Amino acid sequence: MKKGMLLFVSACLYSTISLAQGIGVVSPDTVRNQTVDLSEVVVTGTRIPVPRDVIPVPVTVVHRSMIEQSEETALLPVLMQQVPGLFVTSRGMAGYGVSGGAAGGINMRGFSGGSGQVLILIDGHPQYATIYGHPVADAYIASDAQRVEVSRGASSILYGASAMGGAINIITRQATGEGNKLSARLMGGSYGTQRYSVTDAWRKGRFSSVVSGNYERTDGHRPNSDFDSWTGFVKSGYDLSDNWKATGNVNIAKAKAQVPGQESRPLLDGTTDVLRGMAGLSLENNYEKTKGAVNFYYNWGEHEINDGYYEGGTPQPYLFESTDYMGGVNIYQAVNLFQGNTLTGGFDVKLYGGNAYRNPVNEIYADHVKLNEVAGYILAQQQLRRFMLEAGLRLENHKLYGAEWVPQAGVSFKAAEQTSLKFSVSKGFRSPNMRELYMNFFPGGPSNSELLPERSFSYDFTVSQGLLDNRLSAELTLYYIKGDNMIAVIPVDGIAKNMNTGKFANKGIEFSLNYLILDNLSLNTNYSYLDMETPITGAPGNKFYAGMAYRPGKFTLSAGVQAIDKLYLVAGDNPQTTDYTLVNARAGWRPLKWMEIFVKGDNLSGKKYETMAGYPMPGATCMGGISLNL
Repeated sequence: MKKGMLLFVSACLYSTISLAQGIGVVSPDTVRNQTVDLSEVVVTGTRIPVPRDVIPVPVTVVHRSMIEQSEETALLPVLMQQVPGLFVTSRGMAGYGVSGGAAGGINMRGFSGGSGQVLILIDGHPQYATIYGHPVADAYIASDAQRVEVSRGASSILYGASAMGGAINIITRQATGEGNKLSARLMGGSYGTQRYSVTDAWRKGRFSSVVSGNYERTDGHRPNSDFDSWTGFVKSGYDLSDNWKATGNVNIAKAKAQVPGQESRPLLDGTTDVLRGMAGLSLENNYEKTKGAVNFYYNWGEHEINDGYYEGGTPQPYLFESTDYMGGVNIYQAVNLFQGNTLTGGFDVKLYGGNAYRNPVNEIYADHVKLNEVAGYILAQQQLRRFMLEAGLRLENHKLYGAEWVPQAGVSFKAAEQTSLKFSVSKGFRSPNMRELYMNFFPGGPSNSELLPERSFSYDFTVSQGLLDNRLSAELTLYYIKGDNMIAVIPVDGIAKNMNTGKFANKGIEFSLNYLILDNLSLNTNYSYLDMETPITGAPGNKFYAGMAYRPGKFTLSAGVQAIDKLYLVAGDNPQTTDYTLVNARAGWRPLKWMEIFVKGDNLSGKKYETMAGYPMPGATCMGGISLNL
């Protein structure tokens, strides 16, 4: 499988370069609208807008056009295709769920989002269930995202704990032009799956707003695998002056899922009912020599879980219930002290806690525990001719663990107009979460209040290259990560216990290429190789994606191939791995400027495969629908 994948990658690159030699040049405006611009501005690696080609740390940007083309309600499937090294587990047509048998496990460079090592943010605010310390995948909705910036590598200097493996920043939509724009999508297909979405964007003078809603449901491809969800998003902004802007937003996600259990041992009455909410308020300033913001946020969640029973067993007498919250403020300000210099300082406060129980009389797992983190950081950047030098330091104080120093340094070199070389060293860390510290599901374990924070250092070397007036852009990253104090469940005196287990090392390669072959024909591809000293479940050794889109007149045709090799379904002493290749396609017809009728198919070859041990994925599936843009 590995040799076949490498041959496929080589063939794609060879054909791409061959086509490049015979293509003329089009206008820069056309290129910028349809390809990845190496000099585009990003904010995730610095808090303030900086051209991507000068940021020492590697950042992948997924644009609105890619998100729309997917026709997905959930955002994570889109990111898995477009971001090298990012993998997300699935178990069915729609929905991820929580608790035992849940999918939506995020893995990047051998770090697990399920362990809280990969941080998801919405507009720079951290998003995860604080009781469990991990993201809730059903809460991240494609229609709410204007773009997504993925910082691949330790991002703890800006975002603190839980960003030791990287940060995924979902930048929400905003109204860009005067007037009102209404869009809607209705679709249905295999296994009774239905998806409905509506978004209204309005701007008049200094005021703007975006309102969206989504509904998704499916009967599932297995017995007891139903899923349905409702989501809502509201964002409003007001330009107080030419230099000041206020923005507020609220996200609500309500998801109900049935848990079918492993195919060899079906589960009965396994259900999850999850409510997630987020509210934010920001005040931004933007002057010639300085810019920054004050951001307030509050997240909350309520979860009701029926662990179910197996054939021959008895129904659970109580639900497992939990509530959690996280509130805080982040303040940052950047100033240009002199030519080529930017100095950014920030201050973060985060308060969080929650409660989890099954029987409130005698089975309390976390009784309204409250924790806090306070941090300050400074990040300096200096442009010296073709060089950009960067250095920063964060001091984070945790209620339980005290001070943690987090350094980062890097350099980028503009070797030519469209060639950049970058190197960075970043420290990452993660504090133990409330589940690891306090929650016991059986007498004696596995909680351990004496756990220490996990720590890592990430070394990244990146080469970025643009060709053909930036019609073709490519990026290659080599990385090496080492760390210690990783937390795992191991036997101690015959009882499973959360313990710090020692050192680890991961290394790998990430490659991406985007090419506008013709004005209406484009190619995007990415590949990642991961070598883990200590493998983890849900992380593939090789991951490859290639997608092509062709837009002749009123038609849109696109196809993609996803190849996965050496995916760990089970890690540990008796590892279980798998590999598979999926083929997807989409066709659309636009009879009117404001209407598109489309059909899409996933896993068209009907491949039998799993991303979670014992949870087979659907065979070939088909969806069709209509999109309106008024």
